[in-house]
Amino acid sequence: MKRIWLIALAFLFIFPSLVQAAPKLESYTSVSETRQKAQIVWRLSGLGKPSEQLLMLPDNRLLIITGNKMLCVNQQGKLLWEAKAGSGKMANPVLAANGSIFTAGKGMVTETKINGVKGWDFTVLPGGKDKEPQMAGGLNNIIYLPLPSALYALDTEGHAVWTFSSWDNSDRFTVKTPAKRTFIACAADEQAFYAIYSDEKSEYKLIAIDSKGKHLWTYWLGDVLAAHILPGGNDKLYVTATLKSSQRQGKSASGKLNQGRIYCFAVSKGKSPLWQYDVRIEDNLTAPVLAGNLFYTSGGSTLYALDAGTGSLKSENRLLDLGSPPAVDTAKSRIYAGSSKGVFYAVNSSGRLDWSRELEGAIEQAPLLSPDGFIYVCTQKGNLYKIRDNAGGEG
Repeated sequence: MKRIWLIALAFLFIFPSLVQAAPKLESYTSVSETRQKAQIVWRLSGLGKPSEQLLMLPDNRLLIITGNKMLCVNQQGKLLWEAKAGSGKMANPVLAANGSIFTAGKGMVTETKINGVKGWDFTVLPGGKDKEPQMAGGLNNIIYLPLPSALYALDTEGHAVWTFSSWDNSDRFTVKTPAKRTFIACAADEQAFYAIYSDEKSEYKLIAIDSKGKHLWTYWLGDVLAAHILPGGNDKLYVTATLKSSQRQGKSASGKLNQGRIYCFAVSKGKSPLWQYDVRIEDNLTAPVLAGNLFYTSGGSTLYALDAGTGSLKSENRLLDLGSPPAVDTAKSRIYAGSSKGVFYAVNSSGRLDWSRELEGAIEQAPLLSPDGFIYVCTQKGNLYKIRDNAGGEG
């Protein structure tokens, strides 16, 4: 028995990275805490570094993505289950009405049941070389899987409904799939599926394919570092794209600013944007969010608010080391975002800072606003916070 214990201890010493402490829940109940404008209700630590935004399942439980692992936590901070999906980093899952969770791997889609039990797999070979496979959910629970060879539209039972194989005009004249075709963003709505992709030695394009597998239009975006797609309803589609630095455009390298570009398209037309807004940014434009007739995104240390119909700038707020996409509470007229230094900000719709609260760990993922009014924030140190905004709305 003693020898077994010695072997176990030696194993832990040699492979310490394989040992992970169980998540720890800490409640904040002091009177001084309840008086904070940003009151921390509880903190669950030891979850691992989040790689995608927090999601809320149909039963109001929270889903946290850490690389290739999913963790399900209830609103009391209890870890209910963990599940792995594939061997690499996953993109944001697609959630079905029945609670099933669909995740993309390299050339595959995997179903995980609402209780964390593995369901079906759908696999296509070759599966592409994207470090972060893309996937989107559309009308009638259709799951879209974009791969270099084709776009696959699947139902929630794991069957292919249709495929689309002509990403580019050259695809019609060859049976060889471009080996280095990559996808950096995709999304879907009731009208269409949208993706931003590039072939080897070419720049990025935005493509729209309708819900029956028919090509609608393609728009050239250029030399893109990062991009996000947001279907806006009412025939509108929004895109944020970060182009490579102005140095490549023959301008001064001082400042090393990137060009941020925001587009609004009419899905039914798409040949050219309805409007376009350009900004110079220190980092990348984040995933955007719509709230009423306002469009929000952040870039570098600045939170931008634009008129969603015209693209005119409504407010521009500089927040130190801003790192996360925004989240908007229309009832309180409040915009929330986090910084790379672990500061959580609340800004009102006029662009004025209402409050800030220091948390432990950088905040790179968008805060999640719960229907019951609480805010959930996950930091890169693996801490999940439940926060109450006690400051009230704008007067």
